[in-house]
Amino acid sequence: MKKNLRKIGMFALAITVLSSCKKDNIDDIYVAGNYEDGYFVTNEGNFGTGNGSISFVDEYGAVENDVFASINSFALGDVVQSMNIIGSRAYILVNGSSKIEVASVDSMYSVATIDAVSPRYIAKVSDNKAYVTDWGINGVQVIDLLTNTISSTIACGTGPEGITVANGFAYVCNVGGWGLDNTVSVINTTTDAVETTLIVGDKPNSVVVDVNGAVWVLTGGFTEYDDWNVVSETAGNLVKIVNNTIEETYAFALGNHPQDLVIDDAGTTLYYSDGSWSKAVYAFDVNDTELPTTVLIDKSFYGLGVHGGYVYGTDAVDFTQSGWSYKYTADGTIIDSVQVGIIPGGYCFN
Repeated sequence: MKKNLRKIGMFALAITVLSSCKKDNIDDIYVAGNYEDGYFVTNEGNFGTGNGSISFVDEYGAVENDVFASINSFALGDVVQSMNIIGSRAYILVNGSSKIEVASVDSMYSVATIDAVSPRYIAKVSDNKAYVTDWGINGVQVIDLLTNTISSTIACGTGPEGITVANGFAYVCNVGGWGLDNTVSVINTTTDAVETTLIVGDKPNSVVVDVNGAVWVLTGGFTEYDDWNVVSETAGNLVKIVNNTIEETYAFALGNHPQDLVIDDAGTTLYYSDGSWSKAVYAFDVNDTELPTTVLIDKSFYGLGVHGGYVYGTDAVDFTQSGWSYKYTADGTIIDSVQVGIIPGGYCFN
């Protein structure tokens, strides 16, 4: 019933859109409640084909695929990397198509398109400003949220990836792009300048802030191969940063490459995937003093999320067909699974 009501609202919105020529009239055609109770999945799509998409899963487990393309006259494009909600807008970073699509989060009606080079992730800095990590410039694009334009850029390390904002600073993981980096750039959000650079370990990929304001960074470590033989290898790390100084470093087993660090709504429990070829999900309390050895969810996921007391994981299957999203309780008990788009890579919770 709720899904049908949402479709009726979308139909009404489409009629209104046809009678209007200006995107800046979006606030006049607002349809409330279409995507309030549920979560979004970003589907990368097959590289080079332009079939990236967004799926919406409502609170009852009903799935709507291609929610952006279904209301707009065009598809999102090539490699939908990530999505974040800032205010009433959804910012969708389309890596392969070198752009950021801005849409009304309640209707997914297109509001603006921001050109970028190779955008990865976006974080809100203030009501008027956001930062976007961009491999193409080895830096951060500063977004004016009032005009949806790039106002300036900030040079960082190589391949800036995960980003979080806390304590008046932005923390940017320089994963190395297609190469290698081992640093986190700490940006003063008032001056838009890098204040310090921390060496955390090879290939930092994700970062979160906990309830106490401490920043946690996950590094994947690096392996060099020669004809499939390991030449050299470094371990991944879980790094705790306090007052822009490294306070603790927890080293993972050599050969494992942890990724996808996320944190629960309370800011007290970290979740991540770890393992060699086949990964599993682990939980780490922010007050723990050593890495866990007990598996929480014994499944290898392509992307990880946590929200509302639940843990979510995506399965990209064989990277050619529609993938799946799985939902678990905080103690690792599976609740359901739903089929979403091609190569589901991440989550966005409203």
